[in-house]
Amino acid sequence: MKSKYLLFSDGTSPHTLKWVKELSQHFELYLVSLNGMNKSLLEYIDEDKIYVLTESVKTSGGNFKLLLKYFEIKKIVDEISPLYVNAHYLSSYGVLAALLKKSNRTIKLIQSTWGSDVLVTPFEGKLKFYMAKFALSCADVISSDSYFMTDKINEIYKNCYTMTFPFGLEKFDKDEDIEKDKDLIFSNRMLSENYNIDSIIKWFSKQSSNYRLVIAHNGVMRDELERLVETLNLETKVSFVGFLNIEEQAYFYRTAKYYISIPTSDSTAVSLLEAMRYGCYPIVSNLSANREWILDNVNGKFFDENYVLEKQIKYDVININQEMILQKAIFENSIRLYVERLQSI
Repeated sequence: MKSKYLLFSDGTSPHTLKWVKELSQHFELYLVSLNGMNKSLLEYIDEDKIYVLTESVKTSGGNFKLLLKYFEIKKIVDEISPLYVNAHYLSSYGVLAALLKKSNRTIKLIQSTWGSDVLVTPFEGKLKFYMAKFALSCADVISSDSYFMTDKINEIYKNCYTMTFPFGLEKFDKDEDIEKDKDLIFSNRMLSENYNIDSIIKWFSKQSSNYRLVIAHNGVMRDELERLVETLNLETKVSFVGFLNIEEQAYFYRTAKYYISIPTSDSTAVSLLEAMRYGCYPIVSNLSANREWILDNVNGKFFDENYVLEKQIKYDVININQEMILQKAIFENSIRLYVERLQSI
């Protein structure tokens, strides 16, 4: 009989779906979401095991009103009586899960950190720092998606329970045909301040007129960014394509020669792993998490506003990046080791 495993996570997130798909092979899964749900979850979890409690959760933190949901969630947890509770995103779901652990010591609590919940929010004030510390201190296991983030976790709460592995990808055939458009650059990050899409557009305006830039995703800055493109007379060279499904994203990753992502703060981005999986040449921020994947001027480039795109790249980037993903970022392999760890606590 499989052990009961409760995921406490955003049911609309593709990251949640990725975890559910792999964990369903090992556990009897339940999900509590405060943000709705993706219908694809029903392939892996029975509908009567999904609980959607509508509430707005901000990735920037400041989710104190979520504490009002505590007793409603506790009632669900008491009814399910799971062996494992796995909270995703420390500054919201993670704090609530830590309170649940305090009320029921038999629960094995896993805190899965995603990025700004560790890298940014805890350092915005003492209260947020101590809430993050509290959430981490209650965990039996912590998952982190980069060694840089693991260092930040230890800065908040020193522990020996952290497993470091990225939100990786599915296995793939390295021998598949990939045809690159030598003039296509692809951006697939949120259109918000942290991701510096405006800087990408300004940098792009200095490149040869042969190049084209496709900007995917949505965000609060979209109108402002579209006006910037008009101001720079780039309407025929820059395309905003909005939020893409998995198949649409794969098309651009497979086709684009270059991928660009220059956030101010980030952990290991799934979009970077996806770009590498399809053999793109990544142009990325010189951040600690990116240095775990990119060797400058070999399999990618650290962004410089004066960098001029190279027509000829010296190294076999497709082969190098695909081999790195196969060795380090296949999610099925990571989850298998993760499950072994849980069974030992």
